[in-house]
Amino acid sequence: MRLERARGRGICRRSSMGKTKKTLEELEDERSALEQEAYDEKTKLLNRSQFQELLELQNEEEPEFVAEIVEMYLADAKEMLNELSKLFSEEKVKEAEDGKPNYSTVRAVLHKLKGSSSTFGADGVQQKCEELREHCINEDLDKCRTGEGSLEELQSNVDILSEFLAKYTAKIKEIYELSQEAKADE
Repeated sequence: MRLERARGRGICRRSSMGKTKKTLEELEDERSALEQEAYDEKTKLLNRSQFQELLELQNEEEPEFVAEIVEMYLADAKEMLNELSKLFSEEKVKEAEDGKPNYSTVRAVLHKLKGSSSTFGADGVQQKCEELREHCINEDLDKCRTGEGSLEELQSNVDILSEFLAKYTAKIKEIYELSQEAKADE
């Protein structure tokens, strides 16, 4: 059962349980608030212009485009983080003749992650890659593993970004679905 209200462009619907769901306008406001959170200078999750370019590529023919790009970026990032974890592991370091991680391989993986993060607009991840690279240049294993600019901090930043992107892609999917319902009702 659907209930339409004349409220801006707000189409409201009732679920089968009788609860009123949000209007399109309310969902757009929530999406906008999420974007502001992502672009905040303190969190540095996303670069506004780069992420907006990505969003503009999505259209009605490809409503899942952004979600697919997000999924690919995060899968690649997590794979690279796993590789970095292995390179910094006690086992791998003990296997090395000099008792050090292979810093050139670490820097190559970081370069790849930094590049994909730059393309995606993940400024915070990009910045943490650069900080970790500096620790690698100085061959400071302890700083590479934990603390400011460490792999641990990089992992945390990717986890925060991943949580944000899950919320954001769910919101744009909700907006798309409600807008499709509104078009079907016209």
